[in-house]
Amino acid sequence: MRPSRLQTVLLMLPAWAFAHVVLVFRVLPQNDPFGVFKEPFAKVIVLVLAALFALLASFVAARRATVLGWSLPPVLGLLIHVPFAGAGLALWLAASGDDTEGEAAAPVAMAGRLAVPFLLAAGAAAALTAGVQALADKKMLPLGLEQTGGYFGLAVFFGLPFAVGVTTGVKVRRAGGSFGQAHAAAFTLLGAILLILCGCAMEGIICVFMAAPFGAGITFVGASLGYLLAKQRIADGRLQSAAWLGILAMVGVEGWHPPAPLEDSATSQVIINAPAERVWAQLHDIRDLPPTENLLFRFGVAHPMGTVTDGQGVGAARLCRLSTGDMPEIVTVWKPGQELRFKVLSTPPSMRELGFFGKTIDAAHLHSTYASLDGGFKLESLPGGRTRLIGESHYLLNLSPASYWNLWTKEIVRMVQLRVLEHVKGQAEKSPPA
Repeated sequence: MRPSRLQTVLLMLPAWAFAHVVLVFRVLPQNDPFGVFKEPFAKVIVLVLAALFALLASFVAARRATVLGWSLPPVLGLLIHVPFAGAGLALWLAASGDDTEGEAAAPVAMAGRLAVPFLLAAGAAAALTAGVQALADKKMLPLGLEQTGGYFGLAVFFGLPFAVGVTTGVKVRRAGGSFGQAHAAAFTLLGAILLILCGCAMEGIICVFMAAPFGAGITFVGASLGYLLAKQRIADGRLQSAAWLGILAMVGVEGWHPPAPLEDSATSQVIINAPAERVWAQLHDIRDLPPTENLLFRFGVAHPMGTVTDGQGVGAARLCRLSTGDMPEIVTVWKPGQELRFKVLSTPPSMRELGFFGKTIDAAHLHSTYASLDGGFKLESLPGGRTRLIGESHYLLNLSPASYWNLWTKEIVRMVQLRVLEHVKGQAEKSPPA
C-alpha cells in the first residue's frame, strides 16, 4: 500500500482523531463518558474500535512516511499518538504533497530550519502572555479590554491566524518548501497553539471547534500571501513584523474603543395537534425535560432543564433552570391562550467548557459574551383544533467578530427553543381535553 495524500487525509486523520478522542484525551460528553453506550459491553466495543482505529492510523502514517522517504517510518507511525506533539506530525504527513514531493524540500529538513524561529516565536508569545497577565493583576489593562471578551476579540480570531500564516508562508518558501508545505506548516503551528490553550485549561473544546472554520480560512489567506510575497523585498522582515504588530494594534483599538455588542433575535415554531387552551396550560410550568441527545448540549452548551412560574399575570416570577445555572425572569405579557412574554433578569454562563481528560473549564469569557434579554411564546389557533406555537428570544452578543459568532449563536438559540417547543407539543398532545 502506497497511500496518496488524499488517502492519508481520508483514512489516517479520521482514524487518528477518533482514537485520540476516546483513548488519549477522553473528550466525551459530560456525565455520560460513552454517550448513549451505558452497558459495560458497549463500553468495551467503543474501546476496541478506538484501538483498531489507532492501529489503522499508525499503519497509514508509516506507509505514508515511507512514500515520502522519511526515516524510521514505523517509529513515526507510533509517534502520531503522542499527545499534542503527535498532532503536528499527523497533520504534516497528511499535508505533504504528491506532485511536489520530488522537488520540494524534505519536510523533516525544513522543520529543522523552522525550529529556531518557531521557538523564538513561542518564547515571545510566552513573554507577552506573562506581561499581559501582570498588567491584569495590577488592574492596568486598557479600559474596556475585559469587557470586549479579553483575548477573544479580533486580535485572536483574525490577527493571530493571519500573522501565523504570513510568517510561515515566508519562512517555508525561503526554506525551499512547496505551496502545500507552507499551508501544512501554518496549520500545524496554529493547531499547536490551540492545543496548548486547551492543554493549559485556558480554552475548551467547543469554543475551539466553533472558531476553527474562521481561523483556518484566515490562516490559509495569510499563508498564501506570505508564500507569494516571499521573494519580494517587502518580505524582508517588514511583512511579518506588520502582521504581528497588527495584533497589538487590534488589542489597543478593541481595548480603548470596544465594539458595540450585537443585539439579535431568533424565532422557532411547531404545529401542535391540540387547541390553544391545552397548549397554554403547559406553558406555566415546563418541567421534567428529557435528557438531550444534542451533541453541543451534551458537550456543555447551556440548555433548559425546566421552568417554574410563581403566580399568574404580569409581574409573576418565572425561573428557567439551565444546565449551567438558574435564569430568573419576570412576566411582562400575560394573555391566556394568546401570548406569554418575560424579561430575563440575569443570565448564567453560556456553557460549561469541556477540556482534555474530562476536565471542566470555567473560562472568564463564558460569563460576559452572551446575555439573554427577553423572550416569550405566541399561540395562533389553526383549523382543526390545532395550534401554532412560536418561541421568540432576544439576546445580546459581546464577542468579535460578532457576525461570525452570531451564526453559531442564533442556531444554538433555535436549538434551545425547539427543545422547549417540542416538549410542550408532546405534553399538550397527550394531555386530556379540558
